[in-house]
Amino acid sequence: MANEATSPDSIAVAERVRELMSRHGIGKRQQTTELCRILDLSFSQGHRKLRGNSPWTLSQIKKVAEVFGEPAAQLFGAQTLDPGMVGAVAQEAVFSIGGIELACTAWVGAAIEPGSRPEFIAYSKLGQWRVTRHDGALYQSAYEVHKIEIYPRRAEADKPLIAVVDDDRSSADNLRDYLDRSGFAAVAIYGLAAFVEQLQTQVFDGVVIDWLFGNQTSAAAIRAVRASENPDAPVFVLTGELLTGKASESEISEIIRNYNVACYEKPARMAILVADLSKRLNRA
Repeated sequence: MANEATSPDSIAVAERVRELMSRHGIGKRQQTTELCRILDLSFSQGHRKLRGNSPWTLSQIKKVAEVFGEPAAQLFGAQTLDPGMVGAVAQEAVFSIGGIELACTAWVGAAIEPGSRPEFIAYSKLGQWRVTRHDGALYQSAYEVHKIEIYPRRAEADKPLIAVVDDDRSSADNLRDYLDRSGFAAVAIYGLAAFVEQLQTQVFDGVVIDWLFGNQTSAAAIRAVRASENPDAPVFVLTGELLTGKASESEISEIIRNYNVACYEKPARMAILVADLSKRLNRA
């Protein structure tokens, strides 16, 4: 899965949010969980947000600041704005250009003076801020725009991220595709070593993993999930070898008891698996 582009502004906001939480006694390991609670995000979404890998909307910044009783302006780093932007106020707006309309955050300044020709202006219409190029048209009340931030919607970033781990590529790909169609962002990982390596840098909201990988079981990988940054991620073990005796019922039972794991026999009933996953992630 490709890493999302990281903007300097997202990184700066994330750093200020982490500092704000620390000042209010939220420990480093609890910050992602707290952010997810405040903004109603999945764990992987909150994780990306706190590391600046996912853009912050104005409403998200305001909500975090409001919860902790601090001004939202400090999360923007207002003190670092260019001198020409002093007094500008961030507003959620619609950026209209060339027949295209995009959601944006606009830093709106003073009312434009007669004869001035700023490149972009903002005006309010039916309670909505709108930003457009200054084409000479007269608006009842228009304001200079100092800065515009546009965040192209990344659909995958809005979905819980699920790891599908299997050394059978066809099985992994089929389940990944089904999860994608069911509203998740799924990634197929072909083998235990590759999965454990990804856990070092990637946070998953859920894991669906085969039990047998040659002579190995996925027990160690499941323990690694429980020791990861998101130890409460739902884990589903799949196996088609209980009847053949290749998979040990007692070993799987021990993993289920000790690590809160669900077990499904292969071929998995995908609709039931997705319903269970959705319920555990509070998406039912």
